[in-house]
Amino acid sequence: MDHLAAMRTFARVAELRSFSRAAEELDLSRAMVSTQIARLEKHYGVRLLNRTTRQVALTSEGQRFLERCNRVLQELREAEDDLSQARERPRGVLRVDVMGPFGRHMLIPALGGFLERYPELEVDLRISDRVVDLVAEQVDVAVRGGTVTDPRLVARRVATSHLITCASPSYLDRHSWPRSVDDLALHRLIGFRPTGAPHAQPWRFSEGGRERSLTADFRTVSDSAESVLLAAVHGAGIVQTFDLLASSALEQRKLIVLLPGTSVAGPPVSVVYPPASHRLAKVRVFTEFTLELMSRWQRRVAAVTGILDPI
Repeated sequence: MDHLAAMRTFARVAELRSFSRAAEELDLSRAMVSTQIARLEKHYGVRLLNRTTRQVALTSEGQRFLERCNRVLQELREAEDDLSQARERPRGVLRVDVMGPFGRHMLIPALGGFLERYPELEVDLRISDRVVDLVAEQVDVAVRGGTVTDPRLVARRVATSHLITCASPSYLDRHSWPRSVDDLALHRLIGFRPTGAPHAQPWRFSEGGRERSLTADFRTVSDSAESVLLAAVHGAGIVQTFDLLASSALEQRKLIVLLPGTSVAGPPVSVVYPPASHRLAKVRVFTEFTLELMSRWQRRVAAVTGILDPI
């Protein structure tokens, strides 16, 4: 039995919770995947996976074995990177996990230039708002919003953000402009409700050097930040959103900033990677590329909002 191949197969089945999906990703038959797992279990004399007709789940022994497999496979990937001179020049597959809005609005439009700059790189791009385990899911680098608290990871801040309040010209033509935070009670407000949360997030404002929270009576609520922004662009009401996300709409005058001077700091944006990954040239160049990209976006934000913080 090829133990290394079997360990790779087991790790993919355990992550995907599916023999069929693992077989498809690994370009193996489902029968071969089942055989490799069965041989591992026979060799070690323990059951690693519980199978039913509907799901695949790790046993306690399987969970411990998966952690060891991931460490071995990570060591092997680093050894392969060494052999291919990956530490000296960017080459090979770069596995990247990014937030949905960042990926769709900022990274993908700039990806062509990045690939032109580094012709030996291939990018495996995953766009998700789920916080992935970089080591367990074999991801080289991620772009995340918010404070990174995982002590196993290195986080390099590449951008700041602010919460701004804005509306479309068409909405403002039909309704009076709010002159104060209290005036917002007279308007149609569009709220963002995080997935799984029972209510929309309160809005936050800065007034007289102090922060104020407003729990509004929202006319429209969505669990998608992009959908909330799009609703405002099409005149559904007033929205509070991140300046980075709204910058294109503000530049095109599809949205107008309201209540200037009341914005508050939003979550930072960081490039995140395991400490060992920093030695890889492909991670270093992606980090620098993302820093350049976000610096350009922040200059665009400053031009339409007057807000620019140092990173």
